[in-house]
Formats: sequence, structure tokens, C-alpha cells
Amino acid sequence: MVRGRPSESRRSIALVHWAFPPTVGGVESHLADYAGRLTRRGYQVTLLTGEARPQPVDRVEILTHPLLRLAEYHHAALGENSRTGRWLTPVEQRRAAELHEWLARVVDARDIRIVHGHNLHHFSPVPALALNRLREQSGTTLLHTYHSVWPEDPWTAQFCRSWDGHYVVSDYLAFACRTHLGIRARRTYLGIATDRFRSLPPPRSDGPHTVLLPARLIPNKGAELAVRMLDTLRRTGLSVRLVLTSPQEVVDWHEEQQGFLDRLNRLIDGLGLRPHVDLVPTPKELMPRLYARAHVVVYPSDYPEPLGLAPLEAMSAGRPVVVTATGGLPEAVLHDRTGYVVTPGDLEQLSDRVRRLLLDPALSKRLGREGRRHVERQFNLDTYVDKMCANYSALLDERVEGLPRIG
Repeated sequence: MVRGRPSESRRSIALVHWAFPPTVGGVESHLADYAGRLTRRGYQVTLLTGEARPQPVDRVEILTHPLLRLAEYHHAALGENSRTGRWLTPVEQRRAAELHEWLARVVDARDIRIVHGHNLHHFSPVPALALNRLREQSGTTLLHTYHSVWPEDPWTAQFCRSWDGHYVVSDYLAFACRTHLGIRARRTYLGIATDRFRSLPPPRSDGPHTVLLPARLIPNKGAELAVRMLDTLRRTGLSVRLVLTSPQEVVDWHEEQQGFLDRLNRLIDGLGLRPHVDLVPTPKELMPRLYARAHVVVYPSDYPEPLGLAPLEAMSAGRPVVVTATGGLPEAVLHDRTGYVVTPGDLEQLSDRVRRLLLDPALSKRLGREGRRHVERQFNLDTYVDKMCANYSALLDERVEGLPRIG
């Protein structure tokens, strides 16, 4: 394979992830925003995904391949040992070879020098194996961002270990990568497209208060606790509605969404709260409207969230937030300054903090205003793009210095 010097292609990059909008998730939304901002900096961006019908992003080329589709691995008999770390199966090796052939054609045709993977340490080693072959044959620079770490990850993550750059989205994840995966990764906070939320009006002062939980409806996101919080608040005489986001297309690896939704509906009906709960479909473009409607945003997760992009969006929209002290959430939300951080699973704490905010509009406004400033300073998407572009340039410069001079 004959390719030009990196100076000829240093503005061409590929991003790789399993899913993409319309699938709803933090990584998916982030990549849509990030890819778009990279094109504004003059990059030619090719996004590689398993999403069958991805939403277009202006000036971003989106290519799909079935071997990046989660269903290919979830329902295929790849062998239990591929999960426990004993050996690669023949199926995985064949699939890696097939995916490598496709990647090589894509990269060569566009003279791509950097491939930046996202959460490729999950689910299957096939994409990482294919990229390793690409790197061996063409010298492609490989980077990886870990957006989460799961108990079953160490074996799959070993295939990313030798890559040229490793990034994580919070200090919490940096520690998890180091202790659980044995990988040292640089903490680089993700950013929010703050311009999308900057001009939202204040919530309406007439009618009931609105509390929003902007999360997928799966067991560990705190929806059941939020429903019980609504019951507690209404029993004190407050007129409150709860808005739950109900996306149809999500990454649901454990196939738990429908069963949980049935259980959640039984809880809502059992407490007599059906008239006071809205389950709203949530395409990405609808989120600013939901934040505009909310008086308070809650994120009572009992799962160690990697960072919490939804609370960051809420703060960018000028809304006070109440989150749980788990994972990277305390890095995102400043207790008593941009909202409150409460004990996971503590219904009394959650209800008390939300009630305090609903009864004190001046406090809510102050925390919301400080939250917006906090996100602008620490979690602005343009700041994140600046840092990553500097990393890309530095890595390409290292490659150029290692090449012989021509002429």
C-alpha cells in the first residue's frame, strides 16, 4: 500500500463507534456534535459505525458496516471463552479479517492517518483486532476514548493496549482504567455544544412544577426512585409533574429496557401517578425543549456514571440539577453551587433537595446561572475540540519526524 506523507493528509480523520443517532446515548450524541465541530476546523471526517440508518451530520461522511453492529455479536455464538479471556474464536478471527479489508479500503481511499475509536473495548475484540492489522500494514495512528468501564472489559481491552493514545472522560474513569484494565489514559473532559442551550427561556411560572429525568429507561438510571420522589412531593401538597425520556432506539445490550418499562408503569399506576407522569420520546433535537420546560433536572443514578452528559446539558440550559454521588457525577456537578449531590438511593435526600429548589425560585435561578458558567468554563465542546486537535497534530508531527526526507 503506497500512501502520501502525513503532511498531505493530516486533516483527514476517522471516528469509530458501534452506534450513532438516531440511537440515543451519551457517546452517540457526543460523536455527532464532535464530528460536526471537527469539520468546522477544516478536518475531513469519516464516521464509521454499525448504525443501519444513521442520521446525517453536515459535511461528515458516515459509513456503516454490519461487523460494527452490536446485534452481530449479541446473537452470534462467538464462544464463551471470548468473554472470559482464554482465546480468540475462529469466528472472531474471520470477522476481524473481513472488517480489516473494508477498513483498509476506506482509509486508503481517503488517505486517513488517524483513526479514533470510542468504546471499542466493549462487546467484542473484532473492531480492535481489525484496526491493529490496519496499523501494522499502513502505520495508521490509533487512538481510543474509554467512555465507560464494565466488569467484562479487561480481556477485550487488551487489544487496544498498544494504541498511540488513550483518553477517558473523567477522573473516575481514569482510575477505573488504571486499576481494572491496567491502562493509563489521559483525562479529557467531554464538552457540551453550549450554543444549543444558551438562549432557552426560563420555565413557566404558572401551572405545576416540572421535574425532568433525561435518561434512558433502564434499571440503573434512577427512574423508579424519581417516581417515588414525585409521590413524596405530591403528598406534601406540591403541584409537580415528572417528565421521563423514553427513547425508542437505545443501546440495550442486556435487553432490559422493555421489562423495566413494564415494571415502571406498574409502579406509576400503583401509586396513582399516571396523570402526573409524562413519558416523552426524545430525539436529540427535542432535548432543548424539554430542558426549557423543566424547573429542576434530576439524575439519581445508582450506576457509576462515567461523567454525566445530561446533567451538563441541563446546567448549560441554566437549570439546577440534583444528582447522586456515584462515578463521575460529582466531577460534573458542584454541590451547593450548580445543584446538589445526594446519596444514591436516598429518597428523603433527593426529595428534600428537589423540594427546596421548587419552593425557592431565586435559589434555583442562582444555581442554574452558576451551572451555565461552570459548563462554559470546564465542559465547553469547543475547548474539548481544541485539546483533541492539538493531540492529533502532535501525534502526526511525531510520525512525520520519524519518516525519511523526500527530495
